[in-house]
Amino acid sequence: MSTKRTIISGGLIVSMDPELGDVDGGAVLIENEKIVQVARSADDLAGVDAERIDATGGYVLPGMIDSHRHTWLALLRGISGDQALLEFIANTFYTTGAIMRAEDMGVATLVGSLEALDAGVTSIFDCSDCVNSPAHADANVEGLRAAGLRSVYAYGMQRYDVQPPSFHSHGERLADAARLRAEYFPGSDDMYQMGMLYTDFGTIPFNDTAAEVRLARELAVHGASHTGAAAGSTLLRGLRELNDHDLLLPGHLHVHCNGLDEQEWKLLGDSGAHVVTSPETELQMGMGLLPLRQAMRHGIAPGVGTDSIICGSGDLFGQMRLALQHQRAMDALPVHAEGRSPIQVDLKIRDALTWATTNGAAIMGLSSKIGSLTPGKLADVIVVKPRWNLVRSSHPTATVVLQSTAADVETVLVNGEFRKRDGRLVGHDLAALRAKADTALDNIERLVATRHRFAPSELADFVGQVERGASVNYAQAYMTT
Repeated sequence: MSTKRTIISGGLIVSMDPELGDVDGGAVLIENEKIVQVARSADDLAGVDAERIDATGGYVLPGMIDSHRHTWLALLRGISGDQALLEFIANTFYTTGAIMRAEDMGVATLVGSLEALDAGVTSIFDCSDCVNSPAHADANVEGLRAAGLRSVYAYGMQRYDVQPPSFHSHGERLADAARLRAEYFPGSDDMYQMGMLYTDFGTIPFNDTAAEVRLARELAVHGASHTGAAAGSTLLRGLRELNDHDLLLPGHLHVHCNGLDEQEWKLLGDSGAHVVTSPETELQMGMGLLPLRQAMRHGIAPGVGTDSIICGSGDLFGQMRLALQHQRAMDALPVHAEGRSPIQVDLKIRDALTWATTNGAAIMGLSSKIGSLTPGKLADVIVVKPRWNLVRSSHPTATVVLQSTAADVETVLVNGEFRKRDGRLVGHDLAALRAKADTALDNIERLVATRHRFAPSELADFVGQVERGASVNYAQAYMTT
């Protein structure tokens, strides 16, 4: 096997490795799919035969990790920009999910994955809660692989009013998840992993929820759920019931968590859970305040995700920025209440960058493989070059987190392979993909127009009915033998 070498030099290396730190004037040597050296001086690698990437004026970082994304919604850009959570669920989530075809799913997944790569996101935890048939799951997985980014594909167990249905029972869905595991994820693979996104807690009988968690454990795949995302609601809870049945498993990724109480947070901390926040979606849709401090207080290292582009941006720069500044504002409130002004900022820029790198790597179970530019790790590397570069930065990591966008990402490598080069995605006919995406969107909009939309006056009744059902479903946890 021939050795392919790439050297990135000329920029500030933000390694996210506590021993290496930041390296100015150094170079990163990549051989095939791995980082083999981070040199303190680019001169140390002057004689190495390699392709060279000039990062002068920019920053070399580990690829960012989006710990919660729904690529299947990537065709619906901005559709929920004025929707609260419950309106989104009733009028966008369920209506679109009911009519989504497998071919639409494949296009959406590829579009969403390429958008992530374009923004310097090299790994995603893709929550596909729209598996209307086995073909939908296949299309989602194939779209992720066609894009060429690292991923956890979380098979969604959510059920929609699909006519005619492909699955006639909950058991058939479980069987198809097992089928997908055997066909697409037969062994251990650092590039492509499988997970399961559980049906929203409370919306189905507890026995069915328990069956999903047990199958995820049996298949040895990642488990994930939207947890406590509706502050003040009984929906998306059930943590006590799961714990009482030994089903709060280590490594379970709990998404959002804005509405949890102290007892529920203790359950997560004690269970070895992961937590991810998606700031733009949570703040817009009224889910509650971001859960960063609660997670950290209970020993949980939080991740950050974009959720989807239905209402927010598709890059992690915006999410890190919003999460950091929101939490800083919340941290200042007790000081303001005492009639004082804060003396210093406690939560730092590097903390935010950690959410999108090393913490994300832990969530994906790949701490030893990605998340920092440590020699021996896989070569997921990005170069961020500010377009507004008339003066050097006085605080480089602040420039990355607070002042960058996807347009500033010049180079993206995943597993040592170029996915973005000289500011442009490579390996895809983007014009042809745009045509397919527009055609798929035309079909979605045509079919959605035939579905019932809840008027504001109907939403309260809709939610009330679902919440009453949740009370019944949770109670079933204590009616089993």
